[in-house]
Amino acid sequence: MDDDRRIPLARPYLGAEEWEALRRVLSSRRLTQGPEVQSFEEETRGRLDGAEVVAVSSGGAALLLALKALGVGPGDQVLVPAFTFPAGAQAALWIGAFPIPVDVEENTLAPSPEALDREIRARRPAAVVVAHAFGIPADIEEIARVCGSQGVPLIEDAACSIGGRTPGGAPSGTVGDVGVFSLHPRKNLVAGEGGAVTSRHPEVVRRVRSMRDYGRTPTGTEDAFGEEGLNFRLSELAAAVARVQWTRVEDGIRARGMLARVYREALREVSGVGWVGGYDRPGQTWQTLVVRLDRSAAEVRRRLAEQGVEAGVAAHALTLQTFWHRRFPEAAPCPTAEALARQALALPLYVEMAPFQVRQVVRHLAEAMGPATPPTEADRWRK
Repeated sequence: MDDDRRIPLARPYLGAEEWEALRRVLSSRRLTQGPEVQSFEEETRGRLDGAEVVAVSSGGAALLLALKALGVGPGDQVLVPAFTFPAGAQAALWIGAFPIPVDVEENTLAPSPEALDREIRARRPAAVVVAHAFGIPADIEEIARVCGSQGVPLIEDAACSIGGRTPGGAPSGTVGDVGVFSLHPRKNLVAGEGGAVTSRHPEVVRRVRSMRDYGRTPTGTEDAFGEEGLNFRLSELAAAVARVQWTRVEDGIRARGMLARVYREALREVSGVGWVGGYDRPGQTWQTLVVRLDRSAAEVRRRLAEQGVEAGVAAHALTLQTFWHRRFPEAAPCPTAEALARQALALPLYVEMAPFQVRQVVRHLAEAMGPATPPTEADRWRK
């Protein structure tokens, strides 16, 4: 099929303002750790109710630095979601800690406060990581209460929910002890690559600032490096693009939300496709639209691709990954996460998508699903 007629899974919206921002940086000849990064941090702080912000090179770097800044180290246990991109687990392994997957619930696609409470009491972890999956707000205030009552720091992974709100109305990423963001091309605020760490704890902020630049001490001369670190800096080019993107975040959330409503109405007519209940929560960003099928999603993705529709793997079950089994062959399964990994499907959703393309995707999805089947577990998600 002609590439112009294909419907991609995602497509970042970029305009003349981003080109002008790049031109401004290139003309300055200052390409790293300069005024654009500083301005991005200050502007982001203003949107996060005053929480301090440190720009870094990626969302994965943000998770790694957050764990290090909280003092997590070799031998420590870290609770992580079982159904997500495995960046949190990978970051924990990189510093010698042991990531412990916690199964997720079907509506928020995040661990419940009750599940985390049980695991914290049983394991006494050094930290907990909870993600707002696909921009769906997790029960982060209640989770923060559970963690706080037991003295366990909480890392709020807001990679998919920048610009969103929590159930309690706070800016996403500001409820945990540390918040992390991603500026990846599929996120709500795009910089190509990049990320940020936010916190109201001065020592956490100080350590992240130092570690992102080889452990450098700002006032150091002969003794300039106070602790271990590497190059996790955000480039001036990326920061300049991200500053423009902040002006598009709210409009982008509204546009994707409108398209999601078109999806929901059209999907009512497709048997075997379940709507995720968490999408009915206020404050979300519609970063990705995920549905649950009554069968394996792999064959459906293949059939959609033949029709020019790019559907994607929604997320991964940590317990099904080779790097996980190699280290923890006896680990207990996480049945909900594992079922979601096989049955969840990410559908195309982006600002420049038209409603007729949504209906086209749904039509091809209905064809890919084949003949109607008896009601199954996925139908319980239908509203």
